[in-house]
Amino acid sequence: MTLTAHDIRNFLMQPRLWLFIGIAFILYSFIFERAGFIRQYQLKRENIELQEQLQAAQKQLAFLQSEIDALKTDIDRIRQEAIRHGYAAPDEVIIQLR
Repeated sequence: MTLTAHDIRNFLMQPRLWLFIGIAFILYSFIFERAGFIRQYQLKRENIELQEQLQAAQKQLAFLQSEIDALKTDIDRIRQEAIRHGYAAPDEVIIQLR
């Protein structure tokens, strides 16, 4: 017996086949939700969001570290920040101690 395209098409057109496939999908997706398709999708989305948050935090950390380094070494920047925050007046002299 050889299968023809007509036989395959008739097999795929059976409503019972699609009903069985639908029930299997529902069981897999909803009843076994902790390990099913929906849960896998949720975990993938959560993983992507966490990676984005991690990258944003790393960028912020790098920026803050560069700001710390700049404030430690640049005396003009130290003076400007002190004046801006009210720790010094424009005519005062800033002395950096190490």
